[in-house]
Amino acid sequence: MSPDNPNYDLNPCPCCGALVITTLGEYEICEVCEWEDDPVQSADPDYAGGANQLTLNQARKEWDDKLPKP
Repeated sequence: MSPDNPNYDLNPCPCCGALVITTLGEYEICEVCEWEDDPVQSADPDYAGGANQLTLNQARKEWDDKLPKP
């Protein structure tokens, strides 16, 4: 990691976009939205099953719906 930017080596969560994933596709759980980074679901965002109950697209929509609207 860069001392000037602690998020330098982090990747965005496929669901919420937060810079918290150290290695993509390694089934890390996002500390922001609790999405488990499943490489199958990242490759096919409409795939139901795998590490998460919802599809990635469903989870993204649910996350977006939780965000405050202007």
